[in-house]
Amino acid sequence: MLQKIVLVSALTIASLNSYASVIVKEGYRITDPTKQFLPQLKLRKDFSFDQINSRGYTIYGPDGLGKWLNQNNIKGVDVNYYEEDKAAPAASYVSNEELGKILASYQTRFPQLAKLESLGKTGQNRDIWALKISKNVTVDEVEPEFKYIANMHGDEITGREVTARLIPDLLENYGKDEQITKLLDNTEIYIIPSMNPDGMAAHRRGNAKSIDLNRDFPDFNEDPINTPTGRAIETQAVMRFQAQHHFALSANYHGGEIVVNYPWDGVRELHPLNDFIVDISKEYASTNPSMKNSTDFTDGITNGYEWYELHGGMQDWSYRWHNDLQVTLEISMMKWVSYSDIDRFYNDNRESMINYLARVHQGAGFKLQDKSASGKVKVIDSHGTNLGEFSFTGGEFFKVLDVGNYTYEIITGARAPLKISVTVNKNEILPHGNYVSI
Repeated sequence: MLQKIVLVSALTIASLNSYASVIVKEGYRITDPTKQFLPQLKLRKDFSFDQINSRGYTIYGPDGLGKWLNQNNIKGVDVNYYEEDKAAPAASYVSNEELGKILASYQTRFPQLAKLESLGKTGQNRDIWALKISKNVTVDEVEPEFKYIANMHGDEITGREVTARLIPDLLENYGKDEQITKLLDNTEIYIIPSMNPDGMAAHRRGNAKSIDLNRDFPDFNEDPINTPTGRAIETQAVMRFQAQHHFALSANYHGGEIVVNYPWDGVRELHPLNDFIVDISKEYASTNPSMKNSTDFTDGITNGYEWYELHGGMQDWSYRWHNDLQVTLEISMMKWVSYSDIDRFYNDNRESMINYLARVHQGAGFKLQDKSASGKVKVIDSHGTNLGEFSFTGGEFFKVLDVGNYTYEIITGARAPLKISVTVNKNEILPHGNYVSI
């Protein structure tokens, strides 16, 4: 009989009642097809889990994790020596500094369509690059805002590369491809290829301080205050960036599985827009051959909580605090794939990426004459169901929604709520978006 797991050890246990970073200095792949260890391991708030499938899972934690696993008769293989991840040396990929030069060259070549900025410096003084793509890119227009972000786990390289390849595809095909041209004319698109360049440079999951960035955001229940205080420097940069924009739809790229993971991650309840989320998730998977033909996930998608519970993730935080509907895209079984395979991964995801981007236009919004106005918006569907109350700033609001008719109750200051009716259609890109001027 296997030895019972001892939950008290020398490893630091994070408080259940306050925020604490999840440190990921060691990682092990556990072969456990029956998941007999998993429920007890999940009680540890200082452990991070990944790649949970029919064969087992990967567990990350602070120094001493391997010793602790051995003491509890749990056998694992160090992820640094895991056979799948030996495929490609880090030297195959350009550095973050070289990536910045490449992105800057797009701004030079396409000054009306591309604008580069840094969200801030990492602990090792690397820039977190964000490229805005839109017609009249230097102007902050009232248009639906969309975001792709990747490489928040430094050892998951595929997303960094496919998002970097999407950029020249969009820019060079503007005026040539009808769908791409329409998107750039009527959307503000932001692409952040690497949220964790320090981790990428070191070929490791965490940042320079070994913090797991996808466990570092404000959480529903365990950490319900939306403050950047005390968080990783990369997390703070993304939180500041998000607060300055009006993103309505986004996605973050990962590696280790091939599946679209949709919210919620941290709670069992269905998302208020569950039908819409399932629809766009299936659409992404349907044009990605590996996702479409998945034997582990029906239709190539999974609800995050049903797959494995995750707290402090960017996906849930984005919607909970900023009305930014986000999914997590796992696009390669290997985290660090051979560079020679990147073109194949991009080709597998290209159509899905562009179609998903276009879905930001399946929504409705309003723009007020007073551009400094802020307040709340209650969104009610045609059945009278309240889909939630959302904040807005800068005199504008936009929300992706399922097809149908909706009522927006707009609350600003002490005045009585203003009610407007909006209609959402599928596959309709209106000039500068479906906004009502008030």
